[in-house]
Amino acid sequence: GGGRRTIYLDEVPGDIVDSVWDDIPPVNPMGSERWEFATQKPEALLERIIKASSDKGSLVADFFCGSGTTLAVAEKLGRRWIGCDLSRWAIHVTRKRLLGIENCKPFEVLNLGKYERKYWMGVTFGEKKKDDQQMVIFQYIAFMLKLYSAEPLTGMQHIHGKKGRALVHIGAVDAPVTIDEVNACIEECLGVGQSELHILGWEWEMGMTPYIVQEAKRRGVKLLLVTIPREVMEQQAVDKGDIRFFEVAHLDVDIKTNEKRQVTVTLTDFAFPYSDMIPEDVREKIKKWSDYIDYWAIDWNFQNDTFMNGWVAYRTRKNRKLPVSSDPHTYEKPGTYTIMVKVVDIFGNDTSQTFEIEVK
Repeated sequence: GGGRRTIYLDEVPGDIVDSVWDDIPPVNPMGSERWEFATQKPEALLERIIKASSDKGSLVADFFCGSGTTLAVAEKLGRRWIGCDLSRWAIHVTRKRLLGIENCKPFEVLNLGKYERKYWMGVTFGEKKKDDQQMVIFQYIAFMLKLYSAEPLTGMQHIHGKKGRALVHIGAVDAPVTIDEVNACIEECLGVGQSELHILGWEWEMGMTPYIVQEAKRRGVKLLLVTIPREVMEQQAVDKGDIRFFEVAHLDVDIKTNEKRQVTVTLTDFAFPYSDMIPEDVREKIKKWSDYIDYWAIDWNFQNDTFMNGWVAYRTRKNRKLPVSSDPHTYEKPGTYTIMVKVVDIFGNDTSQTFEIEVK
């Protein structure tokens, strides 16, 4: 017979990839890589693109990150990354995906917040840069009252409108609603003999709930804190009538400390205000308050700036169980500390609350 030749795989350069990439299979419907996200791409595809286009330490950006495939692959390949998305749920899925990567480097979840809202208010209600700012604010308040199905009121300092029997206050776009602001509205409400007050806000001062609601009740006012959804900035959602307002969610915890300076946090309740948005067949499966929670985390020493994940728990596709008690955290020194607990519900909405503890 003829001669034989042995060729080893690592000695063959292979074929150059052409412009049609048909060698990468789609995401396996049953695979661990799948995140049930409509636009999800295979990690192998992003791995090829990132390896061909960048080096270790390079910065990779995906401004429509969806389920976070680009960021996850970039992290695994030792690249730095930035990801953006309009969808709260996309950002939440991406966060969980990154946390599941072994030795994932620390990262922050940020939003444009007041800067995005101020820009939106300016381009929506101010035709020219020289437009009077007070007129822009007036038009913004009128717009919000209309979306909330409330009628405008004049002659009052803090109250902007009325919905049924309730007086309505609209919070500013560039600042959280404060406890002092709510108290001023309560005073004005009592001054005109009204007993129901709705406060609409984009963000809220830390520690406001449920304290301020209880205080208003003690003074004879039924207070409703209502979150303004970011969808009001999307003209398409406004035109379709898809804007829905909901009460601010709040959570309760039990915090235990011991003589070893160890602290454990247990979630004891989560008031979920969006239950009517859940399809009936899903709602029937929800048996307890913790079923509304998809993720929760603790910053053991919150400094009124960036939230630092000191402990975190979340559901995955394979493991739907969620612990409601944290692992013990040990403080190096005695003192007074502020703990922040962050809960992300099944719609991707954040609810955060701070608690002060004394460690001896």
